[in-house]
Amino acid sequence: MRPWAIIARKEIKEQLRSRRTFLTLVIVPFLVWVGVGLMHAFLFGSMTPEGPLAAPMDMHLTLLDPEDGNGTFGFLARDIIMSIAANLSVNVHEVSYEEGMKLVEEGETVLYVLIPEDFTENLTSYGFGTIKMWIDPTSPRASTVASAIEAGLSILEQRRIIADMRAIRAVPFTFLMLSFMLIFSAMWGPMPVITTSFAGEREKKTLEVLLTTPVKRTSILLGKLLAAGFAAAIYMGSSIAGMGVYNWLMAWATAGALAGAEGMVLTPEQAAVIIASALLTVLLSASLGIVISCFARTTRDAESYYSALFTLPMMLIAGTAMMRFEDLPLALQAIILAIPFSHGVLMINNFLIYGKPWPAIAASALYMLAWAIGALLVGAKLFEREEIVETRKVRHRKKRIGLLARLRKRSGL
Repeated sequence: MRPWAIIARKEIKEQLRSRRTFLTLVIVPFLVWVGVGLMHAFLFGSMTPEGPLAAPMDMHLTLLDPEDGNGTFGFLARDIIMSIAANLSVNVHEVSYEEGMKLVEEGETVLYVLIPEDFTENLTSYGFGTIKMWIDPTSPRASTVASAIEAGLSILEQRRIIADMRAIRAVPFTFLMLSFMLIFSAMWGPMPVITTSFAGEREKKTLEVLLTTPVKRTSILLGKLLAAGFAAAIYMGSSIAGMGVYNWLMAWATAGALAGAEGMVLTPEQAAVIIASALLTVLLSASLGIVISCFARTTRDAESYYSALFTLPMMLIAGTAMMRFEDLPLALQAIILAIPFSHGVLMINNFLIYGKPWPAIAASALYMLAWAIGALLVGAKLFEREEIVETRKVRHRKKRIGLLARLRKRSGL
């Protein structure tokens, strides 16, 4: 066998002995595709009327075009809208203009379509007419249905239809992107400290020495937690300082003209919610990281377990972060609510986009805190077990010729 083949064979065998390689190369990519497939199946399957995951969406419609002979095009437009809605699993509720505008103002609808009273008159006299649509920008389904209605009505009896689309609510996309970046970085921030704290010491054979000292295990665990907390505090302090600089730069550049959800400058309340969600995410990441590190034998294994555990929730959260939560199928809602990390994003969305009351924000915060405390208790119990210092059993193998000996034999030395 050639030298390069011997080296490659040795490296492959070493890689296959590691659980990290198995998780990274086999399990994680497969589960990622399964997770994305399930998420898309839920999202697109809900729009298929006869599909197994069908979940009807509600929209509202007002027809002001008169019912007499002059209202022909208005009723024809309504019939087209009804047909399009039926094909996309949408329930159409006809309401008065006053009721429709109240729903828009209170954010209780995702799509409101108004056929004005001069619709037929304009089509007859000028060859074009206008319909008005109010759309919730956080609802992809509402946007899809609105686009389908616009396409379906684009040419009505050889006459042009113009869709006047308006947003029901303001969505601060810049704030959301910055907040999500902070949340995701908070999930990964504690990983190096946690993985080297326990798994690193076990790998270097220093954990056994530390446990033989008169110091109690709970004291050792507490000390390591405080060290991890110190690193997390520095991380969060830097993030908060950076947020302050960002806010100052935007206020300076816009001369204070942009503020709140409709602008680019964070209000104190918005900053408080974002910082609280990031702090809870860091605490939760550190707590779960301790549990993972107690099971891992090496730093590489700990990093692999950490990545495997956090990758799927991150993809699910990223895929649904800017979507209206109520538009998702109930099964997907339940999965998202069960994932503790998703509540950091829910806190931000509920406050920055939907303006929900403080109890709704507090409920998500308490859920994350409960998970963090529970993980810390589990980590403490695991740390008290004797098995935490055990090493892997070494299997006896047949004596084999070493790599250097093979190379020398091959080269004739």
